[in-house]
Amino acid sequence: MVLRNEVLVGALALGLVGCSPQRDPSVVLDSEHAPSRLVENGIAYDRAIVSAGSAKTVVLPDTAVVRRTTETGSVRLFTAKRLGFGGHPPEQISIRDARKRMGCAVRTEGDSLVVATFGEWDSGIEGGARMKLVAVVPEGLAVEQREGLAGKPIGTQGRAWSRSAPPADGWSAVPDEPDTDRTAQ
Repeated sequence: MVLRNEVLVGALALGLVGCSPQRDPSVVLDSEHAPSRLVENGIAYDRAIVSAGSAKTVVLPDTAVVRRTTETGSVRLFTAKRLGFGGHPPEQISIRDARKRMGCAVRTEGDSLVVATFGEWDSGIEGGARMKLVAVVPEGLAVEQREGLAGKPIGTQGRAWSRSAPPADGWSAVPDEPDTDRTAQ
C-alpha cells in the first residue's frame, strides 16, 4: 500500500493524474452535455480584423450582430464558435480543434466587401457546430445583410465532425486569433 501511495503522490507531483490542459480563457467547455468521452463540447471565442479597403458597403450574413464604431478603415469580426454534439463519433471531437475549421471568409463584389462564415455543420439529429458573428463596422460604411452567407459550409467535404472547411473559389479565409475577452458572448 505504501508503494501505491508513493506512486500516486509522485504522479500527482508530476501532474500526471487529474491534470487538465492549460486553461484557455477564450474557450468555455460544456462537460455536462457530452454523451461520450470522445466529445468535448463548448464555445471558442475568436477575433479577426479585415481591411475595408475601398469598399463602400459591407455585406454580412443576415444572422450577424452589427455594431457601429467611429473608428475608420477596418471591420472587426468577433465569433462565438459552438460545438454542441450529442452523438458518438468514431474519433475524438473537441471545440478546441473544431474552432480551427470554422471562421470567416471574404470576397469583393464591385464596391462591396462580402463576409461569410464557414465550417458550420448539423448532423440532422445529434447537433453540430454553429457560429455567432458580431461585426464592428465603421460608421462610414453602409451595411447590407444577406441570407445564405451563414449556416452553410462553403466548399466542404468529408464527415461533418472532422471535415476541413476551406473557403470555396473566390473566397479568402480571414485569419483569426483567440479572443480572451469573449466579445461575441
